[in-house]
Amino acid sequence: MPRSYPTFYSRTLGFRAWSVTPHAAMASAHTHPDIEFNFLRDGSTAYLHGGTKHVVKAGRLAVFWGGVPHQTLEPGVCGNGIWLTLPLAWFLQWRLPGNLTERLLAGELVQMDADVLQMERWLQDYVSGSPDRQRALNLELEAWLVRASLIVPAKKSRRPRDLRGASQIEKIIGYIAAHYRDPITVSDIAAAVKLHPKYLMRVFKQHCRIGVWEYLTRLRISHAQRLLVTTDARITELALESGFGSSAAFYQAFARQTRGEKPAVYRRRYTVTE
Repeated sequence: MPRSYPTFYSRTLGFRAWSVTPHAAMASAHTHPDIEFNFLRDGSTAYLHGGTKHVVKAGRLAVFWGGVPHQTLEPGVCGNGIWLTLPLAWFLQWRLPGNLTERLLAGELVQMDADVLQMERWLQDYVSGSPDRQRALNLELEAWLVRASLIVPAKKSRRPRDLRGASQIEKIIGYIAAHYRDPITVSDIAAAVKLHPKYLMRVFKQHCRIGVWEYLTRLRISHAQRLLVTTDARITELALESGFGSSAAFYQAFARQTRGEKPAVYRRRYTVTE
């Protein structure tokens, strides 16, 4: 992307929904590992997403992968809206039909018409704090994405010209998305995409502002968090299911990503009850 737009990486935003009011443009681009949904009730905003400018108007829902550097442009967000983020591991587990997943991971920003009443319901489901309503939101998001995957024309993603190494990143992300729960190494990823390991690590860090191994670990943690919330699997079982070689490795990585929180505490805090 253009050098005039420095990028910083933020930790996963997690499963969230919140209201947005008019505000100034972002000072710099950022990335995060979540799928992001942006909807404006009124007004409009412009994004620089992966080096390409996109204008999002009222009544349109923009969906994109936050792993691509993005930011709002001047004059900022000129309207009121609803923003929602979904952990990438949750999104990947749904195995959507068509090639919407591939296109989002390749850096495409997809826009579709959206029902303002549905968007308001999603927001209220989340802010209610009710586990049952948040579960309903999760199910509706999956259903919406399935329908979107069937409706959105199956065209090949147009890669932004400004992104150095975009084609390599697309291959790397695609392979990691399909194999992050397997016992893979950086060398395995490099061999699969036909790149030298050192070059792979360098181009990934330049593009995503995060090391490839840290990115892989965060995907695994996000997957484990979903299992903690939606299943009663034992910690050892979900650690292995999420791609960790041992529960010890999982505990260490989980504590590092959640600032010391234990998996059992996370489960009690977010678990969905009947």
